[in-house]
Amino acid sequence: MSTNIDTSNDHILSSDNIHYLHHDFFEPSSKDVEISATLLIVHGMAEHSGRYSDFAQFLADNGIAVATYDHLGHGQTIKTEADLGFFGEEHPVQSLLKDVIVMADSLKERHPDVPHFVMGHSMGSFIVRNVLKHHAHNFTGAILMGSADANPLAKVLLPINKLLARVAPRQPNTVFAKVMNKVLNSQLSDRSSSSQFAWLSENTANIEAYEADPKTGFDFTNNGFMTLFTLMDTGLNKNWATTIAKNFPMLFISGEDDPIGEMGRGIRRVVTRLDKRHFSHVDIQLYPNMRHEPLHGQANKVVYHDILEWIERNSPSV
Repeated sequence: MSTNIDTSNDHILSSDNIHYLHHDFFEPSSKDVEISATLLIVHGMAEHSGRYSDFAQFLADNGIAVATYDHLGHGQTIKTEADLGFFGEEHPVQSLLKDVIVMADSLKERHPDVPHFVMGHSMGSFIVRNVLKHHAHNFTGAILMGSADANPLAKVLLPINKLLARVAPRQPNTVFAKVMNKVLNSQLSDRSSSSQFAWLSENTANIEAYEADPKTGFDFTNNGFMTLFTLMDTGLNKNWATTIAKNFPMLFISGEDDPIGEMGRGIRRVVTRLDKRHFSHVDIQLYPNMRHEPLHGQANKVVYHDILEWIERNSPSV
């Protein structure tokens, strides 16, 4: 597949006023394709936006212009390797949330007269859920991939991580990282893979690529884990959607074998709770045999088409 990536807007300053957000804008490869909507992709923990390029170009070639970017502490947004997994000592949570709006506004400037969607994966879904509390009106709809239900462990671990982040904010927390991977892997029924990242995907080629990439799978710093658990505490609680309009379209996507989503059970609880609170446009798609990364599973093209169809179905006429 040919690609049409535009990086002409080379400098987009993060809301931390220190880093420039590495980003890409994906446009149709053919001039004959008319853009009907946009999608901003908010990536997950310990990965980077480059992992979404194939999916982004697929959408672009079907009329959905896409923007991707690297968070603070991730990918090419970092200034040095020591920045990996470190979000900043001054208001890191707020910086991550504001950067979503910074990037959304940049994408809207390019395509102002079409519906605008946002998609967050894993930690990115926690970020998006926090953003939607006050900025759902900025978007036509949201896709929450690899998300989770409220986790009481996050509230327990948050004070510990706040203390560690004050004492040694830039120290990589290898213990937390190893324990997290071990706990998530322990939930898999298929233990055939020995990789610490087996919980991410049933696709061994994806796991191998993830392990080989120096900018994926790194250990978060104490500051990073403190930020992650804060996002979980505020974005996954049972009342996270109270301020969102009841007719706001949302799509929850997960693998049936995703430990983050409690093998689908957590995602079903989230959607059921929203249904009971009279949200009228909430959809759920759980993929059998897939784990945490549906976009990188063996049947990922099915996921591509399902997301495209959902965006098209929820795009009002313009």
